[in-house]
Amino acid sequence: MRVFRRLGATALGLFLAFGLACSDSAGPAAVKPSALVPVSGDSQGNLTGDQLFEPLTVLVNGSNGQPYSGATVTWTVTAGAATLGSPTASSDSQGFATTTVTLGATPGAISIQASVGGVAPVAFGATACDHPVLALNDTLPGSLAATDCNFGGYFTDFYEVNVPAGPQGVAFTMASGAFETWLEVYLRTGFFLGYDFEIDSPNSSSQFSAILATGNYLLAPSSLLQSSTGAYTMAALSRPAALAGCGVVWVTRGVDVSDSVTAGDCVDSTSGVYYADKVAINLDAGSVLTVAERSTAFDAALFLNNAAGTGVAFNDDSANAGTTTNAYLVYQAPVSGVYLLFVATTDSAATGAYTLSIASSTTLTGSPRRDERPQVLRMTVGGLRMPQALPGRTWSRAGT
Repeated sequence: MRVFRRLGATALGLFLAFGLACSDSAGPAAVKPSALVPVSGDSQGNLTGDQLFEPLTVLVNGSNGQPYSGATVTWTVTAGAATLGSPTASSDSQGFATTTVTLGATPGAISIQASVGGVAPVAFGATACDHPVLALNDTLPGSLAATDCNFGGYFTDFYEVNVPAGPQGVAFTMASGAFETWLEVYLRTGFFLGYDFEIDSPNSSSQFSAILATGNYLLAPSSLLQSSTGAYTMAALSRPAALAGCGVVWVTRGVDVSDSVTAGDCVDSTSGVYYADKVAINLDAGSVLTVAERSTAFDAALFLNNAAGTGVAFNDDSANAGTTTNAYLVYQAPVSGVYLLFVATTDSAATGAYTLSIASSTTLTGSPRRDERPQVLRMTVGGLRMPQALPGRTWSRAGT
């Protein structure tokens, strides 16, 4: 044991001497974190209690000017109410570190700081948007203000509406004497259903008429022009679950409508006189639309147009031509957007009662469920409102 102890002491002395000798030489400086750079996630808005759509991300750079891996980034809520997915994150091999943010129950501005020891911190901002309940057949006063959620320069409020028993005909109406209005409607999960806007006068109203399935919905009243503020009213009124005339009525999946084709509906006179009811539906790319039109009064026909007015699908008599007067259409959308479905007849001048069924499924029979993605304020593109064209009375029977 004494020998081992002596050898240990001797080795330690040599190591200390060698270390002291080396300390006088100029070796390369150790690389340390030197800068934090915000990458993405700043200035988001979402509903109170919901998670921000995009994580907060920073880049850690080292003193050598290269991305720094392994730095501990600390995330801190410095103002407002929010919960972080993780209060710390280690920068990856490319120098990136992220965290998710779930907004608290209090609406308003939120500030979050990212920091690394010895480096100047960076700040992110977010807005928690209030979403009070608007009951059917009720009207609430509202006001767009610079403190509201801001999407591409448009101040926006939110209201939740519950439809306890569908199909329910509704008219969501936004009216203002202060600015030109713009109204968007979503499933509560965030999937976009449709919109309405008015550009005919400075004192305008937007009215979204629809037939909705049972569920929770989200109204997003805003303005046609950027930075508009002022008072408005928001109403949710019941209306018949019907498709009278040739106005645009939006529908959701999972509704059954009983109605009639009449001479007062949409008219196609390109090769005779044909009447049709018209509905608008938003489809996510890759999702499947399944529709059935049934009638004992006339030979049914379904026509589906995209937002440009081009016919993309048609069906007459389903798979049993000559033995049934019903129509059945299955269509998988290649791109996301608004589509117009014309509930029509095969024979010229035909009228009468029918039922229209829009399946709740978004996939082909036997395929796994496909969830349509959240798209809050999807109609705002590059800071500009991007309304999709919705054709008027004249329609084409392309596909016959």
